[in-house]
Amino acid sequence: MIRCKGFVCGCGHSGTTLIATILASHADVFLPFEETNVFFKWAPLALYRYSKLKRAAIGAGKSVLLEKTPRHIRRVDRIRRLVPGAKFVMPVRDGRDTVASLTRRLGDATESLDRWISDNTMVLAERGSTDVLIYRYEDLVDDPEATVEKICTFLGLSFDQSLLDYHRSPQRWFTLDAQPQHAALRNQQVNQPIYDGRGRWKTELGQQELTELTEGRGKSLMQAFGYL
Repeated sequence: MIRCKGFVCGCGHSGTTLIATILASHADVFLPFEETNVFFKWAPLALYRYSKLKRAAIGAGKSVLLEKTPRHIRRVDRIRRLVPGAKFVMPVRDGRDTVASLTRRLGDATESLDRWISDNTMVLAERGSTDVLIYRYEDLVDDPEATVEKICTFLGLSFDQSLLDYHRSPQRWFTLDAQPQHAALRNQQVNQPIYDGRGRWKTELGQQELTELTEGRGKSLMQAFGYL
């Protein structure tokens, strides 16, 4: 029986894959190592595909089903309607580092900035919701034990220090078919101990994006999450 249905979502490159990988090492958790995007589908198809995940979790003897698709931040209310009792784990990360990282991935600084603002506006709107836990990537780096324990408690999972050794059993998240270099890099990143990715914006972020985050459109979000 599935007793908890969890969803990890938020802005990409904010640590969604990292926390999903950590939680997937828990003995009670079933997690498909792919971004399903299932709740962007026609409702009957979404429910059918999600039911397949539930059957797979039950077949594996797991009691917690966890799914990670960052873009599901745009479908939170829909998931609530279709999956009663769903819980949402939403990491946030300093917009300067996130936009710098997304720009390396997407090659478009403006698109990266827009995505951080759009997605985190939706995250902030969920602050205070009882079915949502929002945490900062930087807090996970500073105190991984306390942060992971808090998330486990939210999902009804027992916490064990061994969860922080998730990297000793490497997982493959990203296929090598479409973008082999990116996939290889991302798999390497998520299968290593928690690393401190803070401050890279100082050498990688453009001045225009920095100004937008500290003085312009992104300023209120940066302040709300404690980055200014």
